[in-house]
Amino acid sequence: MQIKRRYPGRSATDIHARVDRVMEDVSRRYALDYEKDGKALTGRVKKMGITGHYAVGEGEVTVDLQFPMLIPGSLRRKVTDDIEQKLDQLFA
Repeated sequence: MQIKRRYPGRSATDIHARVDRVMEDVSRRYALDYEKDGKALTGRVKKMGITGHYAVGEGEVTVDLQFPMLIPGSLRRKVTDDIEQKLDQLFA
């Protein structure tokens, strides 16, 4: 699943700083391992087959999530909804 959000007029570094906080929160909440690369403006989360990767560009962020088939659909939706809501409120 891919989530993409655009933030016109926002710099990539500003977006990355906020997305980093979102991903740290999500990784704590769901006990995921989180790694980030501040220079490349990317990061990833992983644990037991669940993987996610994000990349920030000028004015946008793209998040790719992969879940193994054994993960219940309700948990997939919960994680995805959580990330989408946080990205929608990134600059609110």
